[in-house]
Amino acid sequence: MYGLEQFLLVAEQVLGIDAERLARATQIPLAESALAAPFAGFGDHDVYDGPIERASILASRIMRNHPLPDGNKRVALVLMRIYLLEHGWRLTAAPGDIDRTFRAVAGRQQNEQDFCAWLASHVERDVG
Repeated sequence: MYGLEQFLLVAEQVLGIDAERLARATQIPLAESALAAPFAGFGDHDVYDGPIERASILASRIMRNHPLPDGNKRVALVLMRIYLLEHGWRLTAAPGDIDRTFRAVAGRQQNEQDFCAWLASHVERDVG
């Protein structure tokens, strides 16, 4: 699970704004909710199965919760890629396809289930 500090450090790198300054402009509860969502569960049962589904929920919730004043889609993409790589997967989609899909998710024209299916069809095992 990613914490707020990691989120802010990634946002700092993506946006070029100091993490301490970002922390003052970030809606912290919305960020924490987005970061926790992929790891939700009840008892011994996880709500989301496997790294691809969790990565899609992580990115979707960051985009939809919109905790940052700017750059939510970019930060969501970077965190999603990091999470996938940590679990042995890499994103293979073309930049234009990523842009269209992320805009659709952020604008709620694409639901999370469809986004997960899109992501599953645009990743491959990272052998390197």
